[in-house]
Amino acid sequence: MVQLQIQSGSRSGATFQTARFPLRAGRAKDSDLAIDDPGVWPRHFQINWLPEGLVLEAEPDALLSLNDVPVRRALLRNWDMITLGAVRIRFSLCPVHPSSQAAREWLTWIALAALCLGQVFLVYALLP
Repeated sequence: MVQLQIQSGSRSGATFQTARFPLRAGRAKDSDLAIDDPGVWPRHFQINWLPEGLVLEAEPDALLSLNDVPVRRALLRNWDMITLGAVRIRFSLCPVHPSSQAAREWLTWIALAALCLGQVFLVYALLP
């Protein structure tokens, strides 16, 4: 899952998280991340999950910078800064929260107890 935190512009402070790719950003209403600020194209950029990693691609004619270096296509790394028009967006990977293992542990103990009781029952059932 990736997280995009808008650092400047009209939506400054907003955070967008997704695990669905390709992720499209721009001024268009049907964009995954809609940004209605000066200098933002209707379809400005997209992020794709490719074999080499998460790739940022600028749409044709759209100006895009990654860490203040103009790019057309670039491999994204954690904490990269994407700039489009007057908007700066911080890219990061979302922290992974492990699910609780308590239920699984309790079910394992119950299964072990049932197995032991079953063996005790078998031993008494097979005695002459």
